[in-house]
Amino acid sequence: MQSHYKTVIRKQDIGMRISALYRQQQLSIGILDAAGPDELKETLDWYMANMNCALHVVTLEDRLEEYGLAELYPDVTFICFRSLVTIGEQINAFADECYATYFLVVRSDQQVIGFSGAELIALMGDRRHPACITPIMLNCEMELLPTIRTPYIKGREISPMSFEPPVEPGKVTTNLYPVMALGLYDRALFQRLRGYDEEILGEYYQMLDFGIRVHLFGYTILTSSDFAVRFPAKHSLIEDRSSCEGMNRCYTRALSIHRIAGKNIVEKWKPYVDKKLLREEVKSKQIILQKTDFFTLVKEWGSEEA
Repeated sequence: MQSHYKTVIRKQDIGMRISALYRQQQLSIGILDAAGPDELKETLDWYMANMNCALHVVTLEDRLEEYGLAELYPDVTFICFRSLVTIGEQINAFADECYATYFLVVRSDQQVIGFSGAELIALMGDRRHPACITPIMLNCEMELLPTIRTPYIKGREISPMSFEPPVEPGKVTTNLYPVMALGLYDRALFQRLRGYDEEILGEYYQMLDFGIRVHLFGYTILTSSDFAVRFPAKHSLIEDRSSCEGMNRCYTRALSIHRIAGKNIVEKWKPYVDKKLLREEVKSKQIILQKTDFFTLVKEWGSEEA
């Protein structure tokens, strides 16, 4: 799907974009504009003072112009959409526009209260080959939120269970998908996995679909206590798991392949089938690349925890 956005490039990048093709930065930060203009400005001020990385803001064209953000922050790149789009589409655009080995997705309505950069970058080289490292999350009262998801099937539906992550220093836990899409991503792997599916219009199903693809193709998603964020205005996080346009795409990728005796076998998972996707992607490409199946994930989840 073609994204409708424009990019206002930070001044110091204008003369560097060609050289950036040959020399990538290690880390770029993408801030999703998820609150008011004051919160966005406070967030930008904090990152400029505390993180020596290229900064990107994903926002709306109207907001950029109304508040003169490009003039206030000439060293920030703004990715501006004409209208509201899903988080997955925002992150796909950021991944396309940043020139970095890794990219960090954060929001303007949250605060980073812990980020051990060296440890997290080292974890990206772990044998489990994480596609994304997600943070532990705390609410406005500094209470831990249950952001660990584990695979589970209830009847005919995927119904991930939720748990609180361990908070001991250096503790790492496997996660099914990045809640709210927050996390540190391997950019090359993200794009090799084709990022978030923009034809899925519910953000929960976008995250679920991406996470399941990561695991089915032999990679992982980890949550680390070396990375922590706080939501100063939220008591809890609520996911909208209701049906949406495109959700059958998630189900078709997740449950159409059964791995039997080392071979991938295609079986429709009714009633959630996207026939076009099954024919054009699952039967022609996914069946070759998939390393395990969702049913095995459910059965063996957590057996290799470090």
